[in-house]
Amino acid sequence: MNIQSKSLTNTTEMSKQDTYTELKKQFSDQELVEGYVFPSDLDEQEKNGIEAEFKALRIKALKETTEEQRLLSGLMRMKLLIKDYLEIGVFDRDFSFAKQLGDYIKLLGRSQNVVAAELDFESSHLSRLITEQRRPTQEVIYRLEKHCGHVIPAIYWWKLYALQLEDDIKSNEALRSAEWEKVKNNLKFRA
Repeated sequence: MNIQSKSLTNTTEMSKQDTYTELKKQFSDQELVEGYVFPSDLDEQEKNGIEAEFKALRIKALKETTEEQRLLSGLMRMKLLIKDYLEIGVFDRDFSFAKQLGDYIKLLGRSQNVVAAELDFESSHLSRLITEQRRPTQEVIYRLEKHCGHVIPAIYWWKLYALQLEDDIKSNEALRSAEWEKVKNNLKFRA
């Protein structure tokens, strides 16, 4: 039973004991502990003290974070942003394959030459992918998946490019017209 889906009326007007008694009728102690946030009676000074203590603990934890943990965190963030973008399904230049590849390299904190060597590419090949002078292939996609430790799946990398390609097919009237000119003896139907 999900305690958050239940609502009790006037819980703010009840005393703590009354609130507990009412909740106890509907939920076990375990469910109460897991799903209900009891109001606190802290004054402003106590709240500020707790916030300062929490902030200090958070800063300490961030300082103790290893480079590997930071990198994994960055990759997970990137993966989730790409996932959200793909779910929307509308091309955005800021999420193009090339832009994400460039962001990936920046996240690694390595030069393009180093990353190209790690991917077994010529440096110029990687540069052309980033500047959209070259299209990604399945081989590129699989290498990226392996390189990022499988955090960002190959299908995500591919779908980034596929959305861009779809947008280009829909909107590139100049190329469409130029290619139509090359077609001879096309089939003609009335709609």
